[in-house]
Amino acid sequence: MDKLLKAVIIDDEPPARRMLKELLAAHPTIIQITGEASNGHEAISIINTQRPDVLFLDIQLPDMLGFDILSQLNYQPFVIFTTAYDEYAVKAFETLSVDYLLKPIKDSRLQQAVNKLQQFTGGKSTPSVWSEFEDLLEKVKPRTEIKTLSVKKGNKFTLVQLADVLYFEAYDKYTFVHMQNGEKLFCDHMLAILSERLSADFIRVQKSYIVNKQKIVEIHKYSNNRFTLVLNNRDFTRIVTGPSYHELVREAFGV
Repeated sequence: MDKLLKAVIIDDEPPARRMLKELLAAHPTIIQITGEASNGHEAISIINTQRPDVLFLDIQLPDMLGFDILSQLNYQPFVIFTTAYDEYAVKAFETLSVDYLLKPIKDSRLQQAVNKLQQFTGGKSTPSVWSEFEDLLEKVKPRTEIKTLSVKKGNKFTLVQLADVLYFEAYDKYTFVHMQNGEKLFCDHMLAILSERLSADFIRVQKSYIVNKQKIVEIHKYSNNRFTLVLNNRDFTRIVTGPSYHELVREAFGV
């Protein structure tokens, strides 16, 4: 292969994008990262403008699914999904894309994906992705919802009941679990992974927060496209929603 493959990374989690860029840096003669996006609308604009050769595409984004992005492009790039879906979904993705990367991404697994990408770009047929994405969505089943979560408490890990969680907060490379009793604990999962495993009692309200809907006692208008959520803990914690999550929050609570 004579030329570098231009790549765009689409993931709403900065730590996930940073980690993938670090891993791809080991392949400087094959892949050149030309852009990144944290939501679907941003991704569509960047992709249609830059026309990269390959997308490293997360499935669940704040404003749309990765498949929705593919259906709105003006050409067909190669796609490598990055996902936390179960094995049934993974097998479905394999039939429609170059490859998938299951989070957390390992060096050896990325190497396999890059090798596979080279085979496709070496002259083999490009996978048809969006022509079948609606059928795929019908087949995809998320992982079983979790009711407990392993968190770090001092020098040990313990299980907490999700019903006792107020909200999850992403800060830099860490995810903190804020409990009803005021405890602030640490867990190893990024918000993107948690959002795929948590029940419908939880809602992503901005890129750094997932909130337990059962703990919200008041909702106030903050601006034209943002709300302030008031929680039922002793301090009545307030969380301001993100603009790109406005419609999701509005529909969830009928406000």
